[in-house]
Amino acid sequence: MSTLTKREQIEQSIDGIFKLLHEIRREPGSYAQNEQVLHALKSQGYLCALEMDFWIRDEQVKIQPISLNTLKKKLAGNGPDRDFTYLDKLRTHAQAAIAKFSEEPPEPKKRSRSAIESQIEDLKASVSSLHAVNMVLVQALEVNRRDLITIADTVNTGLRQKRINDAINRIIKILGMNPAPFDDTSVLSMEKHLKLVPNDKTNR
Repeated sequence: MSTLTKREQIEQSIDGIFKLLHEIRREPGSYAQNEQVLHALKSQGYLCALEMDFWIRDEQVKIQPISLNTLKKKLAGNGPDRDFTYLDKLRTHAQAAIAKFSEEPPEPKKRSRSAIESQIEDLKASVSSLHAVNMVLVQALEVNRRDLITIADTVNTGLRQKRINDAINRIIKILGMNPAPFDDTSVLSMEKHLKLVPNDKTNR
């Protein structure tokens, strides 16, 4: 019997859902035949209804059913790397990772004129997508440049930390504007965010 309070169980389940989705993206083959997981990924409601006790390497993870409203309320007010929109994006990315893993091997490329023309159109679409990604990255770099100048000019420690956090959240939101699959910012969100370190030296 669990000794956790109701609130702690909810927090444990939410944390477990995040860990599961990240793990599916890393190891989709481990979940491609798991009917319970496949069903949970179909919708937000099914994900909230998931009850699962499993291991990720040496860590035991527990997920208990919670209501969709409770999940949304608990994630409201979080940064873009921990809010409900981000969680749902993780769900769809996990779905896509399993679907890609389960795809049949591609057929050998044909050398007919129509096949080559089709390949050219695919490459054009890919170039257009990468061009869009490049434009978003240019925008992100410019915003980041301005933020760094502002942060460097900020003397107050508390205000500087706030501006650092705002800058991080701003970059994550901008990068999330990329077309899929380049809108995946989870690799950024798994890292510890930048924190100020107290300086014992007195400024002269």
